[in-house]
Amino acid sequence: MRKSIPSLMWLIMVLILISSCSSSDKNNQAGNEGNRNQIPAASSDGQANMAGGLDWEAPASWKVGPPQQMRVVTYLISPVEGDADNAELAVFHFPGTGGAKDANLQRWEGQFEQPDGRNSADVAVIKEIETNGLKVTTIDLSGTYKVTGGPMMEVKDKKPDYRLIGAIIEGPQGMVFFKMTGPEKTVAASENDFMRMVRSAKSGT
Repeated sequence: MRKSIPSLMWLIMVLILISSCSSSDKNNQAGNEGNRNQIPAASSDGQANMAGGLDWEAPASWKVGPPQQMRVVTYLISPVEGDADNAELAVFHFPGTGGAKDANLQRWEGQFEQPDGRNSADVAVIKEIETNGLKVTTIDLSGTYKVTGGPMMEVKDKKPDYRLIGAIIEGPQGMVFFKMTGPEKTVAASENDFMRMVRSAKSGT
């Protein structure tokens, strides 16, 4: 019997170790589930439709693209027949910074070249409207779109026959910027949807 005691103790220690590992795995799994549950929920149609104290309704046919740095959300709009590229609608909100309306309009104008050499600022159509008690500035601009990228935001490509329609909404927590760019025909086909989305914006409750 004395010779069997060490073996018995060893068996007990193994069982305790197995039980401890199993409990730890369950706790880790529960923790991971908790982390996943903490991801901000999108709206019922799977789209993140809020920023800067605003809520808005996006068309169900628009898809949400992968997360991108500095963007609240990116909506992807399928091209119409004859266009090769998607249009995309990027939404931005910069709490405390980057909220100057005129500076952002000028930045958007600077992303386009005109085939006839005119300044894009002279071509852009800018309007002031109001929706649900919110002030909105819209911009409409066509031309050759300069695609930028990299740390220095250098021009990577140029896309002729592109169009930008945008809206800057003055929300309760600052400006929210809506910028749609894409081939002219695809953007034209989505213009009414874009304006319905802008006019749906309201202060969140």
